[in-house]
Amino acid sequence: MRDTLFKIMPWLFGGLVGWGMWNPPAWLESLGPLAWVINLALIALVLVGFVGMLILANLPSRLEMEPVNDDAVHAELRELGNRFERLGFRRAGPARRVKIAPSAIVLGFVHEKEPIYATAFRTETLPAKVSCDCVSILHGDKGGLTTNADPEGAALPAGDGGLRQVFPNEGPEGLFHKHLDGIAYLRERGIHCRPLSVDLFPQDLAFGIGRQREVFTSSPLRGTLVTLWRSATKQVPFVGSLRQQSIAETQIARLLVG
Repeated sequence: MRDTLFKIMPWLFGGLVGWGMWNPPAWLESLGPLAWVINLALIALVLVGFVGMLILANLPSRLEMEPVNDDAVHAELRELGNRFERLGFRRAGPARRVKIAPSAIVLGFVHEKEPIYATAFRTETLPAKVSCDCVSILHGDKGGLTTNADPEGAALPAGDGGLRQVFPNEGPEGLFHKHLDGIAYLRERGIHCRPLSVDLFPQDLAFGIGRQREVFTSSPLRGTLVTLWRSATKQVPFVGSLRQQSIAETQIARLLVG
């Protein structure tokens, strides 16, 4: 029931917003043309509140996961997993249903030699979305590096430790090699990634969600506005390698001074 609600909620809300834009409440009619301005401002406030609520629902304070059988894994998701395995990754336990809003089926992997997790996931939204990323965690759990192919996956505010690389439409092979380059660059700057393991994967996944929640809740209004803008424009400051990003240079400098 919860997943069904979150699946249809954005569509229902979008319809109500569209209707509300052209149908100001009756109590505003006496204001004349000003009624349209006030009505749009009210709709904007409701939109910001709704988006903020959805963001928090996707960043739960306690992440719940449950294993699922492989027959619950969509063929497209399974193929992404196979491609990661051919790159030297091994499964980090069973497929899991991660209970965000709505839930997603996640395959986790750990590389045999490098300090890298890979995740392939399929959201249970309408329509469903399949994607993947590579993730490393900095020593001391001060943050991490995420490399993905979808700008929308980097729409949330990052914080100093939230290093990201976005390569639109890149596949697992390209993401992996570009992630390795990102790790090498961090190492050159004196920042190292800690070892990872199959046993630590669920804990580290929950840690990453929890850290993102902390960043968002430290300034929820700003976080919501930033996310709305990036999602609407498809523009994020993390496109390209760490070596090319001005925002990464600022993040790294702050990490180096503690």
